[in-house]
Amino acid sequence: MMWGSAVAAILFVGSGLWLAAPQMFGMTDYVGRPTTGADSSAPATTVGTGVPTQRDAISTAAKEDPAVNEDSSGGRARQIKQSSQPANLSEQQRQQLQSVLSTAQGPAVDRPNFEMMVGTSVPRQTETADLPAEVTQILNGFWGDQYLIAGKSLVIVDHHSRRVAAIIADVR
Repeated sequence: MMWGSAVAAILFVGSGLWLAAPQMFGMTDYVGRPTTGADSSAPATTVGTGVPTQRDAISTAAKEDPAVNEDSSGGRARQIKQSSQPANLSEQQRQQLQSVLSTAQGPAVDRPNFEMMVGTSVPRQTETADLPAEVTQILNGFWGDQYLIAGKSLVIVDHHSRRVAAIIADVR
C-alpha cells in the first residue's frame, strides 16, 4: 500500500513537471504545438499589430504599369505580388521622402487593418489619398496610385486593384 502511494505521488509530480517545464524554460508557448522553425517571438500575423512583414519592398508591375485595371481572374493581384523585390532606396531618396511626407496631410494609422506585404488587399474602409507627385518623381513610378502612412512606413496602394504596391519603412 505504501509503495503504491509513493509511485502515484511520483507519477503525479512528474506529469506536472512534464507539462510545466517547457513553459518555465521558454521552450514553447504551447505544449501541443509542433515546432516550425519560425521566430516564436514574432506575431503569427501582422493584421492589426502594425508590425510589417516586409519592410522595404516594391512591386515592379505596379510601379511601371499603373494603368492596368484589375480583372475578374485576379491577374493584376498576382502580377503585383509576384513582382515584389527589395526597394533599395538611397539615403538621399529616403530623406526626400521624409521631407515630402512630413508636410503631406495624408491618412495615417498606427496599426493597419491589413497585412503589410506587397500584394495584400487593402480593405475599402481603409482611408487612402492620392500619392503626391513629388513621391512619384522620387520613386520614378506609381503614377496615379494612392497611399497611407502605417506607423512609420509609407504604404503605396495600387489604385485599381487596392493591393499594396510598395512598403517603404522609416519615412516618418
